[in-house]
Amino acid sequence: MSENLTREWINFSDQKLFDKSYLSKTYHIPEEFLSYATDKDESARIEIDDETKSLLIIFDMPFEDQTDVAYYSSGPMSFIVTKEVIITNVADKKMATILKNSKLLHQLNPKHKTSFVLHFMLAIAKIYVDKIRILNRKRILIEQTLGKAPKNEDLINLMKIERSLIYFIMSLKSNSLVISKIKSGKYLKLYDDEKELLDDLMIEVDQAFDMSNISNRILNEMTDSYDSIINNNTNSVMKFLTSYSIILTIPTIIFSFYGMNVPLPLTNLPKISWEIICLLALFLSVLLTLFFVKKDYFSKR
Repeated sequence: MSENLTREWINFSDQKLFDKSYLSKTYHIPEEFLSYATDKDESARIEIDDETKSLLIIFDMPFEDQTDVAYYSSGPMSFIVTKEVIITNVADKKMATILKNSKLLHQLNPKHKTSFVLHFMLAIAKIYVDKIRILNRKRILIEQTLGKAPKNEDLINLMKIERSLIYFIMSLKSNSLVISKIKSGKYLKLYDDEKELLDDLMIEVDQAFDMSNISNRILNEMTDSYDSIINNNTNSVMKFLTSYSIILTIPTIIFSFYGMNVPLPLTNLPKISWEIICLLALFLSVLLTLFFVKKDYFSKR
């Protein structure tokens, strides 16, 4: 176990006030580290201040997105580690709710800072895996209706799943880089049990990353299939309507032709001319209909 002990853990995840000046003066933490810890747009990374020996680790974690853009998004969780204290904070309050309900807050021991941080990261990686499985279940439910008429709601849900996976892929890639730097031993001392914990963390993040990529690839194929089905249905409907329009045009042409006030064939037979003209129009329409049926123009498949 690591011999570098910390005296205190300060968690601001469920608090409104983040007193940067107090923390900076009390624990000798660079103010820019505290600014990074409260920035919602910070990317995952690891950084050390040579003067104060303070360590900043930013690790992305997933949370439910409240917008209509995606089911899930990701945001930064910050760890500021010094000899005296570990400070954790999430910039987004939606993420704070996840941590507040987590068993981690009652199980982790801040005395061993390396183990503390790695356990926290491992729990976050497991959240990714759980959320990806939820997205996969949503995708499978939509996939079951793929053979039926696609609905706009299904397309919107697919878009939200795809956007969530893209967020996850980007965050997990950044998290993987952070883990690689920790593995170098330059930022945190790693003992045997902590190396095993780090290996578990890397496996979990790699699993989540692979799951996201595979799910995104399947989703892209589904989207292409949806596009093909929609285009095929549109073409079938247009072919169907065009065939009927052509058939209905035949009687219109014949009757319009005989409606002209000029001498025409069969007009010298006033008693039966209209019957003959109707039969002619019907015959040509039936003939054209049989031709279209043979060519399968009325199919809606």
